[in-house]
Amino acid sequence: MKEESLKALISKLHDMSHSAGECIYLLQNAFIYNSSKFLDECEAKAREIHQSEKTLTQEFIEETKKSPDAKVYVPAPGHIERIGAYMEDIIGCMRTKIKDEILFSDKAVSEITFLLQRIQEVLNNTSDIILARNAIMGSYVKESEAEISRSANEFATLHEERLIEGLCMPKASPLFLDILDAIKGIAWHAKEIAEKLTA
Repeated sequence: MKEESLKALISKLHDMSHSAGECIYLLQNAFIYNSSKFLDECEAKAREIHQSEKTLTQEFIEETKKSPDAKVYVPAPGHIERIGAYMEDIIGCMRTKIKDEILFSDKAVSEITFLLQRIQEVLNNTSDIILARNAIMGSYVKESEAEISRSANEFATLHEERLIEGLCMPKASPLFLDILDAIKGIAWHAKEIAEKLTA
């Protein structure tokens, strides 16, 4: 049976991961409704994730002295912090998009919406893995990361074709590509958590 102190730390880690999933939901709403209000909420959550990482990592390191089971959790807060940093990148892109009234093509909107929905599913499963360390969920997250990365790369290629054909605005291009890169980064860090906790 896990020590109570380790259970409490795992619960904090789960809350941190769950907060990242909520942030993706807010990003979806900000993107769909062109709303800074959702971005403000997400930014506050991302800041909390960033601030809690070092303390939580140190607490897990201390816990390894009492409970060897804590060792697998040590890298997880850092990965969630990186997820938060990628979310901040997306927030920055969306703020620019809203402020400068930059329009994405319908295709680009559907591609980003699809990837944000997929990444939310991945983060929900990652939060569950933190509690249950379920190998089936771990496999799902790993497979999803590969699929998200493939899709994002494919969407980047399709975007280049739209750009050449004049179907999208050149000033939308760097924002779209930065969002794709950030989504791939989020998926990669979620996969790293899943791999370590289900190995």
